[in-house]
Amino acid sequence: MRPQLLGLIVLAACGGGSAPEPDALNPCLNETRADTFVVGLDKRGTSGMFDFALMSGDPAPPARGDNTWILQVSTMVSGVVGAPLTGAAMTVTPFMPDHGHGTPIKVNVTETSTAGQYKLSPINMWMPGYWETTVTASESGSSDTAVFKFCIPD
Repeated sequence: MRPQLLGLIVLAACGGGSAPEPDALNPCLNETRADTFVVGLDKRGTSGMFDFALMSGDPAPPARGDNTWILQVSTMVSGVVGAPLTGAAMTVTPFMPDHGHGTPIKVNVTETSTAGQYKLSPINMWMPGYWETTVTASESGSSDTAVFKFCIPD
C-alpha cells in the first residue's frame, strides 16, 4: 500500500484528524450548580442548627485527586452564628450525582487545636466533573448537614 493512501486511511479512522474543541474537554465550562471556592465559603445547615465554613483547601480550589479541607463548624442561634462546635461526630460523603457514584476512599475527620475546626482528608474527587460533598455534624442529639458543590476540571 502506498504511504499516502495509508495516511489518508489513518486520518479518516481518527475522525479526519481534527482535535476536539478545547471547550468540549472542560466539564465545568457551563456548570451552574457549583460553588465558587473562596476561603470562608459559608453554608448554613439544612436544619438551621449549625453553620459550616470552608476555611482552607489543599489544593485550592479543589482539584482532581485527594483534597484536604479545614472546616469551621459553629452553632446557630436564631439564624445567627454562635459558638464553635467542639467534639462533633462528622461524616463526609463526596458524590457525583450526574454519574450516580461516590468514591471508595473514606474521608477521615480530625478535630484540630482550633475550637470548632475539623480537618477532612482525603476528600477524593478522582474524576473530572460536578461533585457534591455532604458534611453531616452531630453533637448532643443535634444534627445538621451542609453540601459543598464543586466542579473538578480535567
